[in-house]
Amino acid sequence: MKKIFIFAAATLMSLSTMAGKKTVIAVGEFESVSAVSHTVEEKVHQNVISGLSAVNHLQMLESQDGLGADYLINGNVLSYNVTRITKEDGSVWWKTTMSYSLDVTNLKDGTKVSKTFKYDGSDGLLNVKYGYSQDENASNEAVFNYIPKDMKIFAAETFPLSGQVVESDYTLDKKGKLTECYITLGSEDGVSEKSKFEVLLGKVVAGRTTTSKAEVTLQVVEVVAGDLARCKVTGKDAATVAAALEAYAADPNAALPVQVKMIPPKDLGGWF
Repeated sequence: MKKIFIFAAATLMSLSTMAGKKTVIAVGEFESVSAVSHTVEEKVHQNVISGLSAVNHLQMLESQDGLGADYLINGNVLSYNVTRITKEDGSVWWKTTMSYSLDVTNLKDGTKVSKTFKYDGSDGLLNVKYGYSQDENASNEAVFNYIPKDMKIFAAETFPLSGQVVESDYTLDKKGKLTECYITLGSEDGVSEKSKFEVLLGKVVAGRTTTSKAEVTLQVVEVVAGDLARCKVTGKDAATVAAALEAYAADPNAALPVQVKMIPPKDLGGWF
């Protein structure tokens, strides 16, 4: 069953990145503790830049002071250690560990957030990251190879791409569950096929507008336009989301739009 309504224009309620406008970031200066060489510092710096440059919904700007950007990212390499290990059988192995932090400044309001990345095996069995090899160079390089993947996760968490479900055209099954819909994000936002989104339902509590996460996942199956993508819908709350869409389409002044936020890519860890 296909539900079609006359489209009612509404203000997009975005959590961070507005549809049709990529978040502009600049990567500024990096520092390091005295024990870390400039070569290591520069390799971390360059891998952070290359990792963030590969994130579709971000636009990189070459500006050390962040002029013209929405956010400025600075870094600090906190540690880098290479250890020679001789095992009982006489074999020699090398273990390289590293840690660094990123400071993100919102250039519009001056607020800052920070995150530390540790590649020393301290994050537990599901996230063991460090360099370990009988080849010293391979051990050294391994820690840098984690950075680009971690930047994709970092970007999705720090600069979440969000929009809303279009209430004018969607598909329901015979039980009234949402099976397909469109979202107000597309190629201009860096959305691609297989991008996944979570759904946030708006509600008013004690006079305040809040959101709650629905047990639903949207996966893009077609990027239709710069600001439009078609998604398949799965999850036990598909009927609840359908009801919210119908309510908003019927009276946008009395109901809230159904919002979506990109799901960060999964981190598969270092060795598993």
